[in-house]
Amino acid sequence: MLTKKASIFTTEWTDAKLKVGHVVLFISVVCISLIAISAWGIFNSLEYHLHDKETEMSNLSKTLSSNIEATLTQADSVLLGAKEHLESEGSNVDNLKKLEELLKSQQKRLPQIHGFFVYDEQGDWLLNSNGSIPVGANNSDRDYFIYHRDHADPGPYLGPSIRSRSTNDWIMTVSRRINHPDGSFAGVAIATIYLNYFLGLYDGVDMGENGIINLATSDGHIIVRKPFHESEVGLNISKGEVFALLKPDVNSGTATIKSFVDGVERVIGFRRVNGYPLVVIAAFDRNEILADWRSESFGSLVISAILLLILSLIGYRLAKLIKKQIQAQRELQKSQKKYIEANKTLKSMALEDGLTGIANRRHFDLFLEAEISRKKRKPNDTTLIIIDIDFFKLYNDHYGHVQGDECLKSVAAIIKSHVNRSGDLAARYGGEEFAIILTNTDYIGAFLLAEKIRIDLEKNKIEHIKSPLGVVTISIGISALSEGDFSISKSLIDTADKALYIAKANGKNRTVISN
Repeated sequence: MLTKKASIFTTEWTDAKLKVGHVVLFISVVCISLIAISAWGIFNSLEYHLHDKETEMSNLSKTLSSNIEATLTQADSVLLGAKEHLESEGSNVDNLKKLEELLKSQQKRLPQIHGFFVYDEQGDWLLNSNGSIPVGANNSDRDYFIYHRDHADPGPYLGPSIRSRSTNDWIMTVSRRINHPDGSFAGVAIATIYLNYFLGLYDGVDMGENGIINLATSDGHIIVRKPFHESEVGLNISKGEVFALLKPDVNSGTATIKSFVDGVERVIGFRRVNGYPLVVIAAFDRNEILADWRSESFGSLVISAILLLILSLIGYRLAKLIKKQIQAQRELQKSQKKYIEANKTLKSMALEDGLTGIANRRHFDLFLEAEISRKKRKPNDTTLIIIDIDFFKLYNDHYGHVQGDECLKSVAAIIKSHVNRSGDLAARYGGEEFAIILTNTDYIGAFLLAEKIRIDLEKNKIEHIKSPLGVVTISIGISALSEGDFSISKSLIDTADKALYIAKANGKNRTVISN
């Protein structure tokens, strides 16, 4: 009997030690895994921060490039008209007077313009849109005058940044050559643009404490740089790393490089200005990006350390309570049973969105998976429409979240009124996004329905003074699973999202079908 009890005791003790070993091994594996996951997360976070900033700088340089192109094109269009007028009508007093009035009216319309000027073949002033001509004023020594005098090129010429002799403002010049009827040099028509205008474009851009925005010529001379320092105007940066990347066949790009001007390492995006020999460079200080990353990483490390401590305490506690393991297992079984019951309860939760009264995201996901499975058995056209309310954040900020909820309800009601077939589903996809799944419907049918919804909402005229149209509008993207296409739901959603993104990027309040 004692031997049997001893044998039982020994077996239990052996099992207990084995279980303790398993507990220690498990806790060790979990701790090591947690450390590995934390390290992997921190590394990926760094890559994400840098890549995200590269994308941001690329988008910023693209936007600024477009703005600068538009600014220069406006000025050059006026110059071209002035040049043609002078070449056809001549530069007598009456014609110059008429042209001066025209240029003054154009100057009032274009805030970037410092002034319009016309000089004869000797460089003497013939016209000044800013007022009277200074006595003896002559600009034959200016770079743009010398260029046009020595080159028959009829196109525009962008001169270096200079100080205006009439107002002392920093300006850049856009000029065109004027010819006599025989093609000989007759003078120069010039538009001067405030450098402060470009700095004003940059003011609304958050570049951190040490970021820069640089507009330079294609041969590497600075036109204007934010932050602005007069000593940097005209500085040659062609030996810098940016221009090493800017090959003749390269129009844009991103990189992490050290600045040629101040030696600061920055994440940059650069882009040529279409139609002009200029380059826009937007750069964010890499140390500032790393500062944000370090702050997040520190928080992650603190949380991981706390979790490791908790896991260690749990392991120690488990080892001490090994004798109660059987009871703990029973409790665990009860907990598992409760967990299973809770899971079943969660699965049976209502599939309706509490705010709008239409299907919620869970219902949407289940319905879409079921539709794809059904399509595999019985091929037919299935289309997905994703709808996003335009400028909804601005709507919430201006009218408040209560009114924002009312707006969501109104949009949902309009959608629901148009989606009334038994085989279709309208759902709130999340936030201000809605989704519609249409069965037995191709691209054309989906497009017609989407346009009905969009037009119906616009006719409802829900006030939105922060929107360009003054009313609430929506942008719509459409994708489809055609016959024989059994793509997964993520592919279908991603395709519709891309179409929605195009609708947003091209002015909003429109419907785009994926290609």
